[in-house]
Amino acid sequence: MWGAVKLAARAAVWRTTPDPPLVGVAALLGFAVAAAVVRIALQLFAAGSWHNFNPYGLNAVVAWIALELAVAALFVRPAGRATALSAMFVLTIVMEIIVGSVEFALPFIAPAVAASPLWGSTGPALAVYAVGVAWWIGAMACVVGSLEWQTRLPLIGRVAALWLALFVAKAMVPHFPVFLPPDFDARNANWWELLYALHSGNGEARAASGDLTRLVTAQPALLQAEVAQLAPQRKGITDVYALGIAGWSDQDVFVKELDGGLKALADVLPIRDRIIRLINNRDTLGNIPVADFKNFAAAVHAVGTIMDKDEDVLVLFMTSHGEKTGFALQLPGTRAELTPQQVAATLDGEGIRNRVVIVSACYAGIFVAPLQNDNTIVMTAADAKSTSFGCAPERDWTYFGDAFFRQSLHPGMDFENAFDRARILIQGWELMDRAPPSNPQGSFGPALVDKLAPLFGSAQSAAQ
Repeated sequence: MWGAVKLAARAAVWRTTPDPPLVGVAALLGFAVAAAVVRIALQLFAAGSWHNFNPYGLNAVVAWIALELAVAALFVRPAGRATALSAMFVLTIVMEIIVGSVEFALPFIAPAVAASPLWGSTGPALAVYAVGVAWWIGAMACVVGSLEWQTRLPLIGRVAALWLALFVAKAMVPHFPVFLPPDFDARNANWWELLYALHSGNGEARAASGDLTRLVTAQPALLQAEVAQLAPQRKGITDVYALGIAGWSDQDVFVKELDGGLKALADVLPIRDRIIRLINNRDTLGNIPVADFKNFAAAVHAVGTIMDKDEDVLVLFMTSHGEKTGFALQLPGTRAELTPQQVAATLDGEGIRNRVVIVSACYAGIFVAPLQNDNTIVMTAADAKSTSFGCAPERDWTYFGDAFFRQSLHPGMDFENAFDRARILIQGWELMDRAPPSNPQGSFGPALVDKLAPLFGSAQSAAQ
């Protein structure tokens, strides 16, 4: 087996291996199993949760690897077939791990790059894909050349044909991930399904696809319009900026709570003219940027370039449904999550030290530990294991939003006192409803509490 690994390692830097040791069918099957395990693990990372497990995906992984073996075997001579296919799996594993790692880590290590409209466009994706294809073809040419000792040019053509055959097979054969991401669209499982969807239903699928394309294209301009309204930072004054997120498009209660919560915040902190909103709602798609990770990271970056990061404060208010793994971001036909780790990494990456994070969602307590420190206040509608209540469509507030923003956060109240009062109200409502306790969580960094105290005092004086 190590002979195949060495062969692949040299081929990865486009070097041939004279007289490589041959491996048998048992080793080839071992590498095939390793490829399956890596693909399943990468799909789990992309899905973010074991709850998204799809048993049919296991069949698809096995079938696709068998198809790879069958297709690739046609392009490799029998004498070195098992060795060449083993090295092919090693190279494929390396490429998939590198690509998967970049996709997973980029929002954490370079949130500004991940949020850039240029990065999200087609050009960079095609460029990265083209580089990967060129590398794989060159590496496989070295693998086959090591085993057959032919000239490089015919090998390049044969390996390019091998790649094309694998590409066509993958595009045409139905395959589903073992772990489905929350926003997975079955039409994207292969080109056949996509083409069928686009050309069926009297054009409805084509219209939906066009609407989605226009929505995505409009996002940079919509976000820039929000940023352009922000008042500039004032030297020597603690300015407070606010970023509000309503994440669930199918229920108006979250948009109502977002607007009401921002209004309540504006009564006690100077956030007027310093607010960005990201909203998932059918009625606002044309004039307010949607709530997704890319817009979140771009909005945080925009605020970070305006504010004085040592002097000013960012208030992040998020309201939506929640899962045990993250904050739900939903639009018709798509669904994703904003995880605590993504929020923490994005804020930290922009160097925003002074921040208030308010999360009105089920299981919102998962945001406390990754964010809490001396310069951060975190308040959540529930602990990490409990649901919160009050998100019925006819309501204007959730229980937490009503108790905290409408009933408690008034001039004369700081965050900690308002939160304590809200917890008492929520406990009473849950007892009357015979609902399990949501157990709202609060963490109040002392440095930020002291920093905000003069602002709360000013609001109280102005109200008297």
